Amino acid sequence: MIDYAREILKNTFGYDCFKGNQEEVISNILKGNDTIALLPTGGGKSVCYQVPGLTMNGITIVISPLVALIKDQVQSLRSRQIKVIEITSGISHQELDERLDNCIYGNYKFLYLSPERLQQDLVQQRLQKMPINLIAVDEAHCISEWGHDFRPAYRGIKILRELGIAAPMVALTATATTQVQQDIAINLELKDPVVIKSSFKRHNIKYQFVQTENKLSVLIEYLKELTGSCIIYMRSRKNTVILANQLKARGITATHYHGGLTPKQREQHTQSWMNNSSQVMVATNAFGMGIDKPDVRQVYHLQFPDSIESYYQETGRAGRDGKPSNAIFIFNRNDVNHAHHQFVASQPDKHYLKKIYKHLHNYLNIAFGEGYQTTHYLSFSQFCKTYDLLGLPAHTALNTLDRFGIIKLSPVFKRKCLVRFRESAEKTRQFAQTNDSYYAIIQAILRTYGGSSNQNISVQIPLIAHRSNTTEAQVIQTLSKMHEQQLADVTLINTDNSITFLEPRDDDRAINRISRELEIQNSHKAEKLQALVKIVFNTEICINKMLLSYFGEKNTENCGSCSNCVIINESNLLPFFNHPTTLSQVSISSGITMENLISSVKSLMENNKLKKVQNNLFQINE
Repeated sequence: MIDYAREILKNTFGYDCFKGNQEEVISNILKGNDTIALLPTGGGKSVCYQVPGLTMNGITIVISPLVALIKDQVQSLRSRQIKVIEITSGISHQELDERLDNCIYGNYKFLYLSPERLQQDLVQQRLQKMPINLIAVDEAHCISEWGHDFRPAYRGIKILRELGIAAPMVALTATATTQVQQDIAINLELKDPVVIKSSFKRHNIKYQFVQTENKLSVLIEYLKELTGSCIIYMRSRKNTVILANQLKARGITATHYHGGLTPKQREQHTQSWMNNSSQVMVATNAFGMGIDKPDVRQVYHLQFPDSIESYYQETGRAGRDGKPSNAIFIFNRNDVNHAHHQFVASQPDKHYLKKIYKHLHNYLNIAFGEGYQTTHYLSFSQFCKTYDLLGLPAHTALNTLDRFGIIKLSPVFKRKCLVRFRESAEKTRQFAQTNDSYYAIIQAILRTYGGSSNQNISVQIPLIAHRSNTTEAQVIQTLSKMHEQQLADVTLINTDNSITFLEPRDDDRAINRISRELEIQNSHKAEKLQALVKIVFNTEICINKMLLSYFGEKNTENCGSCSNCVIINESNLLPFFNHPTTLSQVSISSGITMENLISSVKSLMENNKLKKVQNNLFQINE
């Protein structure tokens, strides 16, 4: 069957041969064995289940926590004329029923779904009727409390075994310590799993840690010598915008990306970077999944990620073409305190989580015992304003509720309109008699929602525009006029999130049952951040060696190229100045931090071994 798999690789995906450990993983799956595959970022994990899924009869179940990644892969498969179905939040019960039926009778090859969906009775019932040939668990490190993005819903994946589904299972991840690998095997109930592991070493990436009090100045010096493109990772939406504007003000083509952009903006900014109209992408960690740009020569971090795993994944977006690339971490000691505040101190305890949980239901008018599988639109800023909440801890709490499978939080951008009628339906109709569009719009609202003055009505503007055969602008104009004439209280809110409740409202009990896991998770977050801080401030051991040791690789050699490995002395520094060159060029080429390089250059100039020529260029003084 492996020969047939090679044909599919070439004819369907356009590759002449497998890379790295892909063939070993696929061969093991085709033999019917459970597999744990640890492949580096950019190592082609999706090929490891898509090719065998197409090789064998039946349908492959792919479980992933990332809606964006699911959509990217589904779109990619459909572009190759492969029948695939996705089940994400926001679809009706009837649509869910129809999609599951298609998986049974429609000769589909792939079903993508989230781990939360596996807990639904309807999904479990239909899975038992499907001709499943393979179960692929993507981002499998999420199953472990020791992983960097623990999602308790992953613990429920083993229900597939309880349902009697005997298809082989492959668990895939780019980042898993030995302990996480063990957790994966135990919690997925894998039977004698074969662990296929690529080395975490990236031979073409040079790691540099640069401590400085002027991060922007150092960054600008590096970017002056940039060839290809780069990603700069920040840890807040606000900082991505500020830095991108600072770079543009200095003549550097830059754009930004974060989870708060509209879908249209995300598409525009991504395409600007992908087609090299913008050389620099300044982004939060929302950017990167599914991005496969080969000419990323540099990945910068200007703030601490939350863990070594996150840092490793993000730096792995450099040099996917195998050419020499740089991962440059520019930091100062203040960044440690900021990271602790963002990733550790802001984590909710059970008391704060209960408060946010209750506020959320009250804000959306959901009664006790209700709300299950309903989707609501939320303006996060308005929510925080209503209850006088600080943004960071409140958003972290919502994300925590998402990770524990209590809600599904998704970025979405809609204009929400709340209407409370102040006059009777008859008086409201009289107002509209002289204007045909007013009349059609008000009639559509009254027929759709009624005219009660006892509650706020959440009006869907696109729906009313459709039913009244008008435009959204006309609907907004009509509602504004009603507000002016005191016929109704109208509030327009731009929503930036959708909330799907995955269980009925249960206040204290909902949070009490996860409180122990919450406490453990918060403790692990502190440990993971501290592990990264320890590596960043250790200047005596090879950076590659420390990273590989963290992931369980022992007895590794020094890389010889990272900023810790480079020994600064005249004999190995002077050759970089054989021709006129800038300090930033030497820093990038040698791996010597800018701070150390400046000190050495001053010493060389004082001893007349180096001279400065025009335009900040330096050369050997012969």
